[in-house]
Order: sequence, then structure tokens, then C-alpha cells
Amino acid sequence: MLKFFILTLLSCLTFHSLQASEQTVIGKAIAPFTAPNAQGGEFSFSQFPNAKAIAIVFTCNHCPFAELYIERMNQFHRMYEPLGIPLIAVNPMDSTIYEEETLSEMRAKVLRDSIVFPYLQDYTQSIGRMFKAAYTPQVFIIQKYAGNWNIVYQGIIDDNGRYPELATSHLKNTADAILSGKQIPQEMIDSFGCKIIYRSQ
Repeated sequence: MLKFFILTLLSCLTFHSLQASEQTVIGKAIAPFTAPNAQGGEFSFSQFPNAKAIAIVFTCNHCPFAELYIERMNQFHRMYEPLGIPLIAVNPMDSTIYEEETLSEMRAKVLRDSIVFPYLQDYTQSIGRMFKAAYTPQVFIIQKYAGNWNIVYQGIIDDNGRYPELATSHLKNTADAILSGKQIPQEMIDSFGCKIIYRSQ
């Protein structure tokens, strides 16, 4: 089982530097979006009217590396949503290629993994394109300035997928800096994981 996991992981991961293939989107303005929520109904930003910032994690069902982070994402949402920084997961994978990425499969995952954060299907991949998301998992934090949402962090959740107890949580460090009004330690950190394949437009 472990050997299968490692082989699957290696076949899925694409270890390219984010900076080598993508420009930073720090400071980019993000328009509020809506999307089908695997937990039911349609998500909109109005669900979090008092949010100071929002952590948006691009993830999916089939990526073994993304799978390692589900419980950490649950923990973050439980801890930080009451403080004003909820977590939203967005699945930008092409469900016409990956049958395990359909909304019905996402609903099954919500139940199987007891997911507490909104898990959105980006069927058109427009949300992923807006953020220039490249991998799963990849996290962006948007913060509200004068009524506008802007990207203030682009990178990884933490630096140790297999052993969370040994990891430095860049997501939590960024959230803590926002809540305390301090400078964000690192605005951009290279990401890696399962490559997001975008359909031709």
C-alpha cells in the first residue's frame, strides 16, 4: 500500500518552481465569485460578511498530495473562521478528463472526510485562471482593502505533507500576521503538487 501511494504520488507531482512558470499575483484584485458547493447550494462571499481575509485553497479529489492536507484544512477553518479568516477549497480539475472530480464525487468526499469548509467546483476553470493557480494544493489568501479583495499570500499550506507535527505552517503564520496587523512573513512561496491542466479557451 505504501509503495502504491509513493508511486502514485510521484506520478502525480510535478516539481516545477512556481516562479519559473508563473508570475506572482500578489496585490492582484479578485472579484467575488460564486460556484457550486459540494456541501449543497451555491457559494457566495455573502456567506462570510465579516471576513477580514479568506484562505482559498485549490485542491481536488484525486491528488494524493492534496489528500494529505484535508484534516489540516479542517483544523484551520475551525480555528480561524470564528476569528474572521475562513477557508474555502476550490476544485479546478477538468471533470471531463478526471471522472473522480465531478460534483457528485466531491459530495461523496465531503461526507467521507467530514469536510467542514466550503468545497467548490470550478467547472469552467475561471476561478483557477483568475488566481493563476498551478498546482493542488496551492493556497492564496485574499484580504479586504477599502472594499476590494486583494491577494496578499500565494504559496503552500505548510512545508511537510507527510508529517504535520514537523511542519512550518505558512498558512497559519500568514493568518496570524493579518489578525495582529503585522507584516506577512513571506508573501510568496514556491508551490508544487499535482499540476492543474487547463482546457484550451
